[in-house]
Amino acid sequence: MPAQSTPARKTDRRTIYTRNTVKDALLELLEQQPFEKITVAALCRQAEITRATFYLHFQDINAVLDELLDEALMVARAASRDMSIEARMEQLEDIARSGDTARLRENERLLGPCQRVADDPKYRAIFQDATLSNYVIHRIYTMERDQMVPYLVRQCHLSHDEADKLFMLIVYGLFYVNRSLKWNKDENWYQMQMTVNRFTFGGYEALRRGKS
Repeated sequence: MPAQSTPARKTDRRTIYTRNTVKDALLELLEQQPFEKITVAALCRQAEITRATFYLHFQDINAVLDELLDEALMVARAASRDMSIEARMEQLEDIARSGDTARLRENERLLGPCQRVADDPKYRAIFQDATLSNYVIHRIYTMERDQMVPYLVRQCHLSHDEADKLFMLIVYGLFYVNRSLKWNKDENWYQMQMTVNRFTFGGYEALRRGKS
């Protein structure tokens, strides 16, 4: 039995290695040119593999991109996964009201994935590519929608459709603000997150008062 299982483990390692090589190659190419100009041929040259090998592991370039996005979004979401949306937002609102950027820096994990999506510099080229913006934003929106829309319905006394459109506005706005800052987490970045959060929570409060 051990002799039979060894080849499978080796095959799995080779598969993982090849898939990671292709993904790394795509990230390297994205540093040089927009996604829409990258071809399978160019990706294979960068990864030093044949087209046949590429198609053994991925259906097309979009499949490579999707896997990279899944990894980046998982990193962004992992920090606050153990918290309920209510607990996270309550703490974030308290920090926003304090205006203390040092507190925000210490509790950065409270920020939503749409603010933290480029936490790992490895994936940053994806989020700086203007040709991918709408695609990436839709993925972020889809990932967070099931949690955030019901929260907005409860907190702001909105209909589901109103909450959905409001969340769409928030995701698009946060993405483009952060992209304009190149996702660099300097003092200006933290100050801007604080300003955006104060504006957002002030808007939530205004909606609550308007619906009461």
